[in-house]
Amino acid sequence: MGAGAANNRVAARLSARGYLERGLMNRRGISLAYSELAEKPALAHHAEEVGFDLIWNSGESIPLFGAIAQTTESTRFGPGVIRAFAHEPRALAQAAADLQRLSGNRFVMGLGGGTKRMNINQLGQEFDRPATRIRELIHGLRLAWSTPADQPLNFHGKYYQLSGQGLAGSSDIPAGMGLGGGPEPPKPTDTPIYLAAVNRAMFRLAGERCEGLCGHPIASVRFIREVAWPAIDEGLARSGRTRTDFDHNAWIVTAISTDREQAEREAKYHIGRFMATRSYAIVLDSQGYTDVRTRIQDAFFNYPGEPQVLIDAVPDEIARAHAIYGTPEDVREQAQRYEGEVQTSTFYCASALMSRERIRENIGLMMETFSQ
Repeated sequence: MGAGAANNRVAARLSARGYLERGLMNRRGISLAYSELAEKPALAHHAEEVGFDLIWNSGESIPLFGAIAQTTESTRFGPGVIRAFAHEPRALAQAAADLQRLSGNRFVMGLGGGTKRMNINQLGQEFDRPATRIRELIHGLRLAWSTPADQPLNFHGKYYQLSGQGLAGSSDIPAGMGLGGGPEPPKPTDTPIYLAAVNRAMFRLAGERCEGLCGHPIASVRFIREVAWPAIDEGLARSGRTRTDFDHNAWIVTAISTDREQAEREAKYHIGRFMATRSYAIVLDSQGYTDVRTRIQDAFFNYPGEPQVLIDAVPDEIARAHAIYGTPEDVREQAQRYEGEVQTSTFYCASALMSRERIRENIGLMMETFSQ
């Protein structure tokens, strides 16, 4: 594919307004999370070939995205999500700027605070006021991306500080700097930030300060309509924007198999683990399902190692509203409920009960089923 054609394709995919005004279906995203690390660059290449508009992976390995930049030509990609409090802001800003150069400005940054328990278990500490911290981090990142390399970079917040000069490679390289007369790489642009959110404060922050949302994988259409969008709208109004300026990604837990019972068990177990997390209680409680949430938590915490107990605690009604599962024809029909509710439908593997081979199969079926 020529550079001009690739750039035109990128521009078309970046415009939420143009996409919706043309009356097309939701954009299509896919998460490569839980697949084998060595296979991810090739999977990303295949996802681009079959027409996905956005490729996500979990955020633990930032270097991986350098490889994905080389195996794709026009599709946006990024981490879903980077754990915000695990990274020093200057290093994170530099990594994003480098990935923008490598990819021709196709990198997007999914950013999230993580739950209290995740941060204690994985990072060894709790972080108070996560929305305030992330707001400050976003401000620092954008300042770093906009400061030329030869200019001072000064940011002194309550939680984060940046000093010294601008990022390496953040301005055009002067002539005579050993480039050998070859073409200069494209100057990086600010990296679009997609915020992971499940509560109203973070939804408002996403609308006010970010280009998009990494929707929680157990968000039902009802939750999106009644909780997510109203709070996002408040944030958008603060920044003088509307929904057409924002990319709301619905991450959809997906299990595909010719064995419908197997797919149902996989989906129920995966969403049950999420629903047992206390930090995500708003999803079921806001829809009047506090009693269901309590039963799911009882199954998860009191019967560890007994997956069937958790599966049995997730009612069919809840599973059907918060995941898609079954044959390719089944999930294609179920995914229709997200059309027009968000800008992008992103398919996310229901991996918790799956073997490595089954994860590979399921991601392959997700690509086949939702190719464009």
